[in-house]
Amino acid sequence: MEITMSRKQLEAFFFKAKTNKKIKTQIEQCGSNNSCIVDLGRIHGHKFSSARVGRWHRDHHALA
Repeated sequence: MEITMSRKQLEAFFFKAKTNKKIKTQIEQCGSNNSCIVDLGRIHGHKFSSARVGRWHRDHHALA
């Protein structure tokens, strides 16, 4: 269940970033630093792991 919650938290954070230019810019500034994205998520009330961010990038870039 924790894995599902972590994934949902990450997806909710990325959805929030789509509508918030400041968050989107901060994520872009993180580049490939997953820990930076985790810290930003935590600041904005979301909890997910660095490994979850890495899996999300791998899964979503493989589809592109």
